[in-house]
This record gives sequence, structure tokens and C-alpha cells, in this order.
Amino acid sequence: MRGSMRNLPEVSKRTLRAAYDRALTGAPDKVAQIGRDGQYTFAESHDRSLRIATGLAGLGVGRQQPVALLLDNSLDAIHAWSGVSLGGMIEVPVNTAYKGTFLTHILNDSGAQTLIVEDGYLERIARVSDELTSLRTLVVRGDISAADELRHRFQIVQFGELTAAAPASPQPLDAADLIGYMYTSGTTGPSKGVLVSHAHAYTYASREDQGRPSSDDRILVTLPLFHLAGQWYGVYQALIHQATCVLEPSFSVSKFWPTVREHGITVTLMLGAMAELLQQADPTPQDADNPLELAIMAPLASDVEGFRARFGVDVAAVYGMSEIGAVLYGPPDTVVGGECGFPRAGYELKLVDDNGKEVPTGTVGELWVRPEHPLMVMRGYHNLPEKTAETIVDGWIHTGDAFRTDTDGRFYFTDRMKDALRRRGENISSFEVERVINEYPDVYESAVVAVPSEFTEDEIKAVVVPKDGREIDPVELTHFLVDRLPYFMVPRYLEFADELPKTPTQKVHKHLLRERGAGPGVWDREAAGIVLRRSSQ
Repeated sequence: MRGSMRNLPEVSKRTLRAAYDRALTGAPDKVAQIGRDGQYTFAESHDRSLRIATGLAGLGVGRQQPVALLLDNSLDAIHAWSGVSLGGMIEVPVNTAYKGTFLTHILNDSGAQTLIVEDGYLERIARVSDELTSLRTLVVRGDISAADELRHRFQIVQFGELTAAAPASPQPLDAADLIGYMYTSGTTGPSKGVLVSHAHAYTYASREDQGRPSSDDRILVTLPLFHLAGQWYGVYQALIHQATCVLEPSFSVSKFWPTVREHGITVTLMLGAMAELLQQADPTPQDADNPLELAIMAPLASDVEGFRARFGVDVAAVYGMSEIGAVLYGPPDTVVGGECGFPRAGYELKLVDDNGKEVPTGTVGELWVRPEHPLMVMRGYHNLPEKTAETIVDGWIHTGDAFRTDTDGRFYFTDRMKDALRRRGENISSFEVERVINEYPDVYESAVVAVPSEFTEDEIKAVVVPKDGREIDPVELTHFLVDRLPYFMVPRYLEFADELPKTPTQKVHKHLLRERGAGPGVWDREAAGIVLRRSSQ
């Protein structure tokens, strides 16, 4: 199942520099990006990005050195990313829900000496400042006085100093240059930094081998820019296709359709959970009266036909990972419920059993991916040569995801072969959640598993074994976790047990815990009135 990537430039020309050069030649004065903080043409966006590159170089950041970004969605965030990348530096996007050990791990592991950060997140930096081994400079977006208590520890720079710098001269970029360390949750250890080249990022973002988007489209981005889906499948894709990108701070059910109508949105990418929330809203006579033509979903909503009929929108499927890019696509004229799509040209895909032997159609196996050019997938994991060697074998990337295929060649995701979970679009390491739960003084051990969610993804259940003679109040344990975990990692369900089911080698039978689900005797955080959102941080 392979072929050439028709209509994409040759791999050596897949860089952010090349994408901007084409936009500056073809549509320099066209509006490139619209946000709550203004709008910029392609020429203005390019100029501002080069100014940021100059400013960072003036702070001592060299070519192929990392710069961390802890930023909310904004046009500043777009230009910070593109400035880092156009300057030949390496972006390290940080999830804005991270704090504590999650935050220190990424900053220390990446080796970033410079962090561009929202003023509202400086308190988190202050809490862990003594544990940060590489960080030297904070570039503050917002109120710089919020960093006063950190001046003894870091050089403090106002973000406006970067944008006021003289624009750098455009530098050549090699397709093999790294564009980012993209941290993805591990299942048996801390998050791993995926080494992503310019060619990899471009190939992920481009739909030049598909019918949409086109330069006439307006693409709505509501996903966070620290995720590949928002940054590359949204902002970068719009740049490649010279379409206009409309950036929102976040997804909102009440604001989604008004935004679509106000800006004439024609294309958007959404998580399946977002589609479910839109469908759960009360129907109105105006539901189908909107300009949106194509909604690309990952995963698909549970009722694809219902969504399509109610809102008058075509639906397409897509599947990708940081390590491999976007390798499956289900066009709107062929999409069926539950699928992730067909293999994208340029990649060879196969499903294998535990022995690496291909499985027949309809049988579940692990997805392995091999690109037609090695730059189209990750180079490896930052500082983890052994893990890289385990994952990339003879040119094949072992994804750890389980799929099956049908007789038409569609791929259907069935499970994660590892112990990662996915909730509200976030990949979650069960290992990391268990580690924090086990820090609670009355906990002996715990196991974290996924249980079905009404939003097509996972809810998190923790099975907790108290220490002998101890009783654990679920509310108190939850508040303990809220203070130490990103909001999306806090388990919704808590089950207390005398022991965990284990193998003779003391591995937990997690499949048994998953099968028990969230039935009687399981405490539900949301039923108890503790509902967490990003704003809860």
C-alpha cells in the first residue's frame, strides 16, 4: 500500500522557508492570520516572524538550538513558532496545562535555555525554578512585572523587544534541519521528545495530495497550538495552501457557529469530542445555515451521518502521530463511521501480530509505518537512543496502536497496545498519573486505565489500593491530584480495592480493570460536582 506523494514538492524543498517564499510570491498582501489580537497578511506575518528570529539570536540562541514556548493561542504564538523555525532554531512547545514535574521534565530534557512564556504562567516557573537546570532567559508575553521575583534567577525580556528587532535576513533551511522537539506522553516513563525535521512537519501539514484546502478556504483553528493538530494541521496547512487561518483561543460550543458565520469559515479540524458536544446542543432552525463545508475529524463523531445532515457539512477522517505524521485520510465522499481512513500515498502501512507477521483483513494488529523517504517521519527520540532503536526497526516505525482493516482497505483504530490513554484530545501516560497518585500518603499502589466516554474517547479510572488500615476520602485525594496534575490527567473515576490483579511476575492485569468499567461502587468525580476544565488550572 504505497505510492508517490503527488503534488507535494520534492522532499528537499519541504521547509517553512519554502512555504513562506511561495506565499510571498503568490499572495503577499492576502490576509494570512486573523485572531483576537488582530490580523496579518502573509508579508506582515513573515516580517514579524523574522523580527522574532533576530531578537532570539540577539539573546544568544543559535542555529538548531531549542527554544521553549509556553503560550496560549494568539497571533504572537503563531509568530513565535514561525520565528523560531525560520531562524533555524528548534521549537519546544509546552502544554499550557503542565506544571510541577511535568514542566521541569520538558524544560530540562530539551535543554532549552530560553522560554517564551505567558505572564500568567510565571508562577508555575517560580515554583520549580530551583529545579530548572538549563533555563537562563524568560521572554514574557504580557505584564513583565509578574516576573520581578524571578529576576535573581533568570534574564527577563519583554516579548515586545523581540517583535521590535530588525527583521533577520531570510536564512536557507535544509529539509533535514530539526523544526521541533515535540513531546509526547510515554507509557512506561516520562514524556519523550520526538525529533521532527522540516520535511516531516511540512508533509504532516500539507494536503497538496488532497482536494482541500485551497487558497479560497478559510480555516478555523480552535485546537491549542502546542499540539501538532492546531499548529501544523491548522496554521501551517493554511500557510502552505495560502488560505486564511482564523485562530480562536480555544474551542467553545456557544461560540463555534457564530465564529464560523462571522469569518466565513469553510474548513476546520476538530476532535470527535468537539463534534459530540456540538451535536448535544439543542437543535435550532439555523443549524445548517453556515458556510462551513468540510469538517475533518480525529476520531470521527459517533454519528457521522447525523452531524453531516444537521449542519450541512461534509466530514472527513484523518489519523496521525507525532512520530509518523498524518498517514491515513478518509475523503468525505467515502467516509464511514468508525474509520480512520485509507493509507496516504508515500507511506507503506501494515498490521502485524506479536511476532511481526502481517495479520489478515479484519484481524487486529499493531500498525507499522515505513515512509518512502526517511525525512517524512521522526528522526528518533531526543536523548533516548535505546527507545529510538526499539521504535524504528529496519525503516519501520512501530506505532504501538492497534488497528484492523476492512475489505475496502479502510483502517479502523481499535485500541492502544500500550497503556496510554486519550482524553479530550490529550495523550496521557498511565505511568505518570499512577506515579502522582502513589505520592498520596495513604496510597499503597494504584493502576490507571481507560473506560468508555460519552465523547468517543476515554475517561480515566484509577483503581487505588490504600495502605493497611487507612481509608481514603476520594474528594481529598482528588484535590491532591488537582494540585499536581494537568486538569486533563485527573481521573474522573476512583475505585478502591484491597489489591490489584497481577500476573505471577507482578504485572497488573489492566484489561481486567478496564472490563470492570465504571459500574457500582466506583466514585465519579463529576457526579460529586468536581468538574475540571482548562480554566481550572
